[in-house]
Amino acid sequence: MKKIATVCLGLALAGCASGYRPVIDPATSKAPPGYYNSDLAYCQNLADQVPSANEAAGRGLAGAALGAVAGGIIGSLSGNFGTGLAAGAGLGAASGIASGGISAEQEKRQVINNCMRNRGYSVLN
Repeated sequence: MKKIATVCLGLALAGCASGYRPVIDPATSKAPPGYYNSDLAYCQNLADQVPSANEAAGRGLAGAALGAVAGGIIGSLSGNFGTGLAAGAGLGAASGIASGGISAEQEKRQVINNCMRNRGYSVLN
C-alpha cells in the first residue's frame, strides 16, 4: 500500500505546475499592468508541454531495475532471493517514479519562471 501511495504522489507532483504562481515583484517588473493572469495562463500552458509522465515512468523503470538487483542480493544473503527481488523492484520503482515526478515539477516551474521573466516580470522565486 505504501508503494502505491508513493507512486501516486510522484505522478500527482508531476501535474502540479499548472497551479503554480511565481512570486512577482511589481515594483521592478517592466510588464504592462493588467496582463499578469493572461501571461501566467500562457506560461502554464507552455509548462504543461514538459513530458513529465515519460520522465516519471523512465525513472520508475530504472528504479525498479536497480531495486531488483539490490533486493535480489539482499534476498539471496538472507535465503529468500525471490522475495528480496520483488520487494527491491517495488521500492525502487516507487522511489524512481516519485523522483521523476518531482524533477518534472521543478522543470515545469522553471519553464513558467523563464516565460514570465521573458514577458517582463521580475520573478523572485
